[in-house]
Amino acid sequence: MARVRASSKTTKARVNLAVDPALCVKLSSASDWSESELRAEGFAANPTTLGALQLACRFTDAEAAAACCVSLRTWQRWRATGQPDPTAVRLLAVLAGFVPWVGWDGWEVHNGYLFPPGYRRGGIPPGEFFALVFYRQQVSEYQRLNAQLRAKLAALEAQQTPSAPAVDPAIRSQLQALAVQVQSLGGELAALGARLEGAAHG
Repeated sequence: MARVRASSKTTKARVNLAVDPALCVKLSSASDWSESELRAEGFAANPTTLGALQLACRFTDAEAAAACCVSLRTWQRWRATGQPDPTAVRLLAVLAGFVPWVGWDGWEVHNGYLFPPGYRRGGIPPGEFFALVFYRQQVSEYQRLNAQLRAKLAALEAQQTPSAPAVDPAIRSQLQALAVQVQSLGGELAALGARLEGAAHG
């Protein structure tokens, strides 16, 4: 998906949902529009996007009419006159995948998967968001435990000065075990970080 080149018109539409149809830019339904631009213009209530948005939603006339809560006759009149209800155009843009909320510019939803700007593959399913919360909790706990173990390790290492008596075998064993735990936790933190990054960017 190409990145949305957000226009001032689209930005205005995000802030004020009651867009006057007379203010819409009269763009042609040129075939060189990107998919993202089409959806953005649709959410800006550009009436010329109606037919293309119907195709993007893969709706028949009857399905499009039902989605917009109008009769088939009304839908066909909109298509024929090129003067649809602006709210219906905006609804179709969202159903075609446009994400209208502030801070989500360029993100799109297709078949239940959320795609970051510019991505066509590796969308994020709903279950992955639950996993992200779990991963972050794990990372926080591992970071806390890692810091705790490192503090213990530093304290034990400080006891091993040249003038200090021979280290008790039990302490030496504990020191080695802590070093292994710290190394293991570091590896798990790195792996979790990679999973978080992969889940966030597909």
